[in-house]
Amino acid sequence: METQTTRIIEASRELLKAAGYFVENLWHVEDVHFICEQQELPKVSDEEAMEVFAIANKQFDGETGISWPQLEAALRMFLQRKALLSNPLEA
Repeated sequence: METQTTRIIEASRELLKAAGYFVENLWHVEDVHFICEQQELPKVSDEEAMEVFAIANKQFDGETGISWPQLEAALRMFLQRKALLSNPLEA
């Protein structure tokens, strides 16, 4: 069964494809949640996962794009920053 959200996402992909964008490999917040689970890292919210993507995008390498290792590094960077901001005297 196709939900309205799924239909909107697929229509958006088709619109972007028609405009010349490659959209076959889109990242999702669930990918960040998966890394947390697999590496036994603290869970992050969907909003925090989007911050992880922003960090990965700032570190973007045109030759490799955003990859699992890059996303893992961005997540670790995010978690370090979060820990520093929540406990500045312990740093």
